[in-house]
Amino acid sequence: MILRQLFVSLIAGSALAACSQDAPRSQDPDTDLVAVDPDAAAEVLAWSDLLPEEDLEALQALSEGRADPSLMSRLGQQSTIDGQVGTFNVVEDLDGVVVRMPGYILPLDFSENSAAREFLLLPYHGACVHTPPPPPNQIVYLRSPELIHFDSLWEPVWVEGRMELERVDTDLAATAYAMVVRSVEPYQSR
Repeated sequence: MILRQLFVSLIAGSALAACSQDAPRSQDPDTDLVAVDPDAAAEVLAWSDLLPEEDLEALQALSEGRADPSLMSRLGQQSTIDGQVGTFNVVEDLDGVVVRMPGYILPLDFSENSAAREFLLLPYHGACVHTPPPPPNQIVYLRSPELIHFDSLWEPVWVEGRMELERVDTDLAATAYAMVVRSVEPYQSR
């Protein structure tokens, strides 16, 4: 787990440019979403669970000083977003799984009264606003069939929904995962 967190920090911290702050639009907002089964049990995920074994092995090789010289180019900038480095490698077994994840939301479409249908779920506070975006496989693009109301963008939340393996490019970041949202609630440790 520590190696996974180190990997995320290493990749995100090595980027040189900040995110664009333009309002992104990447998906058709009128797309009909299939609601998430309200009775399906949600598997709790940590951000490190989104990293496939090959990325974890690469991190271990880097930390032990035995990395192949081509490793950094494989982990380098694959996104078209300035400053975003990392891979679009995903954990295939997560496709279609109902999950519960902690993180920070960043709305992509603003409606009135602090509500939106499209968000980015980010692993740490301020990602994509004050720093380069995390790697694509450490961001989840969220879409909801209903408006999600939020009180604060600076407070962590729990998000439940159906995970999908889908590359989504927004003006702020590219993502390797997407999720149809079932619920968003304030973070409280269990």
